[in-house]
Amino acid sequence: MKDLVIIGGASPESLPVNVGDYRRIIAADSGYDTAKRLGLVPSVVLGDFDSTALYDEIISEGFVPCPRDKDDTDAAMAIREAGGEYDLVGGGEGRLDHTLSLFVAFRTISAPSKWFMRSDTLITAEGHFAFSAPRGTDISIIPLDKSIVTTDGLRWDITSKELSGVFISQSNRVQERVVTIDCTSPVFLRFFPEDYTSVEVLC
Repeated sequence: MKDLVIIGGASPESLPVNVGDYRRIIAADSGYDTAKRLGLVPSVVLGDFDSTALYDEIISEGFVPCPRDKDDTDAAMAIREAGGEYDLVGGGEGRLDHTLSLFVAFRTISAPSKWFMRSDTLITAEGHFAFSAPRGTDISIIPLDKSIVTTDGLRWDITSKELSGVFISQSNRVQERVVTIDCTSPVFLRFFPEDYTSVEVLC
């Protein structure tokens, strides 16, 4: 059983993982609605509860909203509450400013190990990372900050290239059965959700 998942707003209707396999569930505002839809009971609900359709139910469960005027987004509050390794469901699929603020939280607090969205599934790679996937699998490499990246096994391999906010590796493809990635700071590996189920992390 996995340890912790954060469920945010604009969550996907279906997931390539069983969210019920987590020991602890943190819901960020309308992430509570998603948790209920998935038949899950959050351990903690955080936020100002301005986007949930179940405000009265959350209050009846004993959770207290924070002030609407605050520095952190609801998702950032949940990431701080996690206090370590976590997976993330939803978020990043609504307002652009909220999506960008998530990346700020990832850089300043911590990034998720895996991030499941409607149209994207992301895995965080750091240091030396290897995975296997069917040839032709679409992959993009998105840095959290500046990162020197070298790959082996992609259609267009990268050799000691600096990826950053102004340069990402987009729409590359798996060429070999095993792909290795070496990076000096964390990067997201982005897959289509339907392809993610065929990806096997090796190290």
